[in-house]
Amino acid sequence: MNALPMSIQGAFYMLVSAFCYVGSAALIRYIGEGYSPFLLTFFRSVIAVIILAPVIFQLRGSSLWPKRPFAVLMTGSFLISGSLCGSTRRAGCRSRSSFALQFATPLFTIAFAIIFLRERSDVASWLATFVGFAGVLIVLRPGIIEVSIAAVAAIACAAAYASVNTVIKSLSRTVPTTVIVFYANFLLVPISLPMAIVDWKIPLWIDSPAIIGASVLSTIGYVTVSKGIALAPARVVQPVNFLRMPIGAAFGWVLFSEFPDLWTWVGAVVIFCATSYAVQRGARNKGSSK
Repeated sequence: MNALPMSIQGAFYMLVSAFCYVGSAALIRYIGEGYSPFLLTFFRSVIAVIILAPVIFQLRGSSLWPKRPFAVLMTGSFLISGSLCGSTRRAGCRSRSSFALQFATPLFTIAFAIIFLRERSDVASWLATFVGFAGVLIVLRPGIIEVSIAAVAAIACAAAYASVNTVIKSLSRTVPTTVIVFYANFLLVPISLPMAIVDWKIPLWIDSPAIIGASVLSTIGYVTVSKGIALAPARVVQPVNFLRMPIGAAFGWVLFSEFPDLWTWVGAVVIFCATSYAVQRGARNKGSSK
């Protein structure tokens, strides 16, 4: 696989992450009503640390401790914000809108890359970004569908994960992706524990496979998305995230007998076209690949 272009490798890892994140979300939704999002975040973080610890200890030497601990702390903070907002979104936002609203993540990523990573921008790129947000409004349909707390949480979740993407891109220049993922989850354990204790509940044995499965999938998803962003410019690999829409729709159809309505698909297409244009424009700009 190393013989393939970096962009192809990055797209492959992003595709794997899409399957993993959708699978994890489906499992969490299946058991989510019985457990608080704080508790689920704590369990997932602990399991992720256990999974990645053997890999980290094999890295011995200077690579074991990140050179930019504050940036790693920021990654953990954004990750828990996105995780908790995502839990609120899944609990209160209808499935057909949930997967489309997460398409705002690439749009935020483009904006953050321009602002914080000094990527070049122009009027056309910003116009594409605003058109993409128009697609989000088509999904939300203000005045037709109430803009609920869950919908706002979906947008906040997208912004948080875009922040994670931006910090990961910056960190990956000097820190191995596995180290980034390990320490982000390691930090989530003490951060989520106090909130988890409030609603503490020993998982039922029947729910344990789903909790473990969701944790394993989310860990693999985090590692692969970090790897994808590290291998290629974030704005180049972000369109692969749009595959979560059909993948998520397929999961929702098979597992929950749900399918996105016409307007959700229309909004998703608008977002996809706008972001694809912005990404292609950025890919042609040599300065955006640095």
